[in-house]
Amino acid sequence: MKDRLPRYGELVVCRITRINPHSAIAQIIEYETTGMIHVSEVASRWVRDIREFVRENEYIVCRVIDVRPEGISLSMKRVHREDTVRKLNEFKREKRTEKLLEMSAKSIGKTLEQAKKDIGDFIIEEFGSYTKLFEIAAKTPDLLDRKGLPDKWSSAIKDIAKKNYSEKIFIVKGRLSLITNAPNGVEIIKKILLTVKGQGIKVQYVSAPKYMIVGEGNNYKEVEGRIRTICEDVVKEFNKFGEASFELEK
Repeated sequence: MKDRLPRYGELVVCRITRINPHSAIAQIIEYETTGMIHVSEVASRWVRDIREFVRENEYIVCRVIDVRPEGISLSMKRVHREDTVRKLNEFKREKRTEKLLEMSAKSIGKTLEQAKKDIGDFIIEEFGSYTKLFEIAAKTPDLLDRKGLPDKWSSAIKDIAKKNYSEKIFIVKGRLSLITNAPNGVEIIKKILLTVKGQGIKVQYVSAPKYMIVGEGNNYKEVEGRIRTICEDVVKEFNKFGEASFELEK
């Protein structure tokens, strides 16, 4: 993504490179450029010392709040925790698939840098990410050729994907509390939890009145959203009979 700039409102993975008294400078990894986080955008509460919140070489997720020729402004406080987890998971996965691209390049006598120079822009434009490239190479390899990926690269990538690619499975957990004094309370709870299980979600007993709700999938945001929606519906329904609450596990 060299020579390209992030969009206003976009979430980006950054590495803190320098900390000043009232700001921090961060390398925006996906765009090979830098941005500035003003102390007022570090946290929702008053910040006495910016170093309490950021460390040099730390990877964080920021939201782009201004893009101008003179610089890019970033915010940490405008990023929800769930978005941070999802974005960092995507980043880690992209770094793993970058290793697969390096292996593909090595198989035809090239380096990772040469691969990025030869087909890096093509991959981003046609597939969106290295992760998506190898996902497609593993599932529908013919699509690489139809997209116009050069033959030598297509063959190398398909071969490495076949041998090494596997989808990342994300596990999202939440704690559900169900309390009722109804005479048939046990049956009510069983019926509610069976409804949850019927939607492909695992239910694990912790200790009365707490239950662990577990969902799995290859898209963190989708799994998290499904868990949240199901459990919010459970809370709404169960409150007719007692008290219920739910929170995602951190």
